[in-house]
Amino acid sequence: MDASTGPGAPFNLSLCEDGLYAAHVSGKGLVVHSNVASDSKEVQIARLKEIPLKTLKYFNTTSFCGASDDEIASRRRLLSANDSRMTVWQLTPLEIFAEIESIEPGALAVDFGADENEVLVFHAWNTKLSVHSLETGRSSVIKTPKFAHHFGYGYRSKTRHLAILLKPETSDLLTVHEPRSYELVNKTVLPTIDAQGLKWSPDGKWIAIWDIASAGTKVLIFTADGQLFRTYSGPSGVDDSFDLGVKQIEWSPASHQGISDILAVGKVNGNIDLLRTRTFSSATTFSHIFQTDQQCTNIWRERYTSAVGDAEYAQASCSSALSMSPESTGPPRGVLTMTFSPDGRFLATVDTTRQNVVWIWSLEGTPQLASALVHEQSVRQIVWHPSAPQLLINTVTNTLPAIRWWSPEDHPLITRVPVQRTESGKYDVRWVAGSNPDSSFWFSSPEQYVIGYLSTRNGSVEFEVLNSVAGKMS
Repeated sequence: MDASTGPGAPFNLSLCEDGLYAAHVSGKGLVVHSNVASDSKEVQIARLKEIPLKTLKYFNTTSFCGASDDEIASRRRLLSANDSRMTVWQLTPLEIFAEIESIEPGALAVDFGADENEVLVFHAWNTKLSVHSLETGRSSVIKTPKFAHHFGYGYRSKTRHLAILLKPETSDLLTVHEPRSYELVNKTVLPTIDAQGLKWSPDGKWIAIWDIASAGTKVLIFTADGQLFRTYSGPSGVDDSFDLGVKQIEWSPASHQGISDILAVGKVNGNIDLLRTRTFSSATTFSHIFQTDQQCTNIWRERYTSAVGDAEYAQASCSSALSMSPESTGPPRGVLTMTFSPDGRFLATVDTTRQNVVWIWSLEGTPQLASALVHEQSVRQIVWHPSAPQLLINTVTNTLPAIRWWSPEDHPLITRVPVQRTESGKYDVRWVAGSNPDSSFWFSSPEQYVIGYLSTRNGSVEFEVLNSVAGKMS
């Protein structure tokens, strides 16, 4: 949740990845909320030099595996920027850590780099990427990045090598760069028509690049130093004359052995190919198309229980639930969302043809459909808890704000959240990492953010509010 700020802009909060800090702009002040899920919550305010802001971003500290709470707190940073100035703030206490001035106009994006002491600037027209070191004051330049978003580049876990897609002329290039110095490790001309993005495997062993859908199924697997290892062109023995290509890809989390076992390839035809990383060949294919006479279990359908919009999940048959799903008004086919549970046991998906259905696939033993949840409106977000197999489901609803919750062991739940209703029906959710066992999460409308958890009281489930941030910016 990045902030859109400035005079007259809607109230908005920028949340850090783990949900423990929140920031927004009030007038010419930067307001940072910390310890948001505890009784010792704190608010700090600092004066901004750059108004209005275009960017307000946190550095993602979730990459600091095994670090102590004190070390993580000391390395937290917040980046604020407008068209001419960037400011990096440290958060404990809130004060300016570094400033970068005289930015070239028209920057497409700014973000943190390999760590909290690097800032990336993607220049207008994707002419170059500048990497500013806050420690040395020096800058490195990489020319002609293909994209100014996270599908176009990525940092390797632990070592922080940079892999980036370039488009200097007609061909796509993959380059891999050393950390800090950004010296070139390897450059490869890609056999792609129009590469759509790259993703490092969480264990840092592989780089996967997928081509435009019109090229058919084409996923390139590179080693960490940028050498082509394998090209995946679809399951063997399948007629590829109707191959509609790849929509997106997703790696499974690294296991306890430190290995990412699965690469999920979401197709335009609605299928998902699961590739085992030992061979990068298709081990299983999931389909979002079910026959009306097909047997399936744990199908849940949302139903309203009162005139004021209260709802619950009721168990349903496969045919009654899925055959009644409204058709999407968006693109005709394709996997819209794929996200693995943190332990890699489950994969949750949404398909464009039935954007109101969340499919949850079990990957233990023989992969199969574990559950499906059918809603009245389109699904906006599906968000796994950072450490437990619990799923928050957020749908687009202009009736009453509510959260939907699923776990493999319990009856799924729907409960109201006490925030102001928005006519757009668009809300956002974010789990709070390292929170109490009640599993706190943020739930937000454009004008109000609340943090709380689900509790059972007198046989009913309610959202218990721990903290709330609300108001209009001046």
